[in-house]
Amino acid sequence: MQKEYALFLGCTIQIRLPSVEAASKLVFDRLGIKVHEMNGVSCCPEPYTSGLISKELRLALGARNIAIGDAMGLDIMCICNGCYETLFEVKNILNENVQAKDEINKLLLPFKKEFKGVNQVRHVVEVLFEEIGLEKIKSQIIKPLSMLNVALHPGCHIYKALSIEESDKKPRMFEEIVKATGANIVNYGLEKMCCGYPQRQVNERISLVETLATKLKEIMNSKADCIVVVCPGCHIQLEFGQIELKHKYKIAFQIPVIHLMELLAIAMGIPYEKLGLEIHRIPIKDLIKKLEG
Repeated sequence: MQKEYALFLGCTIQIRLPSVEAASKLVFDRLGIKVHEMNGVSCCPEPYTSGLISKELRLALGARNIAIGDAMGLDIMCICNGCYETLFEVKNILNENVQAKDEINKLLLPFKKEFKGVNQVRHVVEVLFEEIGLEKIKSQIIKPLSMLNVALHPGCHIYKALSIEESDKKPRMFEEIVKATGANIVNYGLEKMCCGYPQRQVNERISLVETLATKLKEIMNSKADCIVVVCPGCHIQLEFGQIELKHKYKIAFQIPVIHLMELLAIAMGIPYEKLGLEIHRIPIKDLIKKLEG
């Protein structure tokens, strides 16, 4: 039976990373996952800034997005760590606090929306690992990436869970899915270190020089061919941040960054021209040449 989801793409993928959207939809099709666009959604909202402005604002915007999924009668699937954390957290806060839920629904009433919170909010790695399974994924791999050495960056928000015991589950799923492509995972010691993206809102130099460059140096020393991410915010920081480091601070790195869904698409033999990989800010043409042997 084909699994169906309400697809929450978030802002960053649609605006800045169209290749990730293209890869995701092509991979879903290969794996028999039917996705439905969520018409009328807004920003998730962003996990940190919105809450600092107004907790009520964060809950109301998140609840409105979830309500769209509720009305569709489908679980929501997120391809963005930040979107996942926001919607997951808002859903659980409101489901555990009846008074807060009633107050937020009063705010949503003029927009003809109602937060019910009956359907799940799921991260794409959960769907791939738990619903599809590694064997199904492996069955679709026609170009194993055994010649590729990759450094993983799970990203902070993927650790969001209801308990400390559960917090490492999704990063482990991410790792197992990457292994299913045949790629070799290299250890660099700073996998759990933040990419520095949230720090941009306070101090760009700390974000780039003290955080990002520190992480990139260890990845470069690991001899990784590329960095694999599962968060568009991290993708922007790790990729575009390299360009900023070079031009603003004269610190040079040239390490390609690939989203998990792009990695899967490549391993599944989906033609490069369908993915739009040429839009990457750090060119991946040398990676493609290596993969082609």
